[in-house]
Amino acid sequence: MFRIIWSHQAETDYIDTLKYWVAHNQSNTYSSKLIIEVEKKEKLIAQNPNIGTPSEIAGVKYVLIDKNFSLYYRTNEDVVEVLAFWDNRRNPENLSL
Repeated sequence: MFRIIWSHQAETDYIDTLKYWVAHNQSNTYSSKLIIEVEKKEKLIAQNPNIGTPSEIAGVKYVLIDKNFSLYYRTNEDVVEVLAFWDNRRNPENLSL
């Protein structure tokens, strides 16, 4: 099984997203749903890192979280590094990994 680590930027974007939805909805329901979905995807990736879809960037894959978000990641030996927690509604040209 692969170990999951998050880049600082990916973790920051994830936390900011969760905080945004709590403030926007005046509830933590949607953020809780996102947390559960991210944890499910982390487990799947840890068990089989090849499950993701190849991205335009060599060696980087992604998985959908809900339909609005994606986790971009790459594997190194026995580690999966999450590079980005991305809101799919944003301009993809702004994604920097």
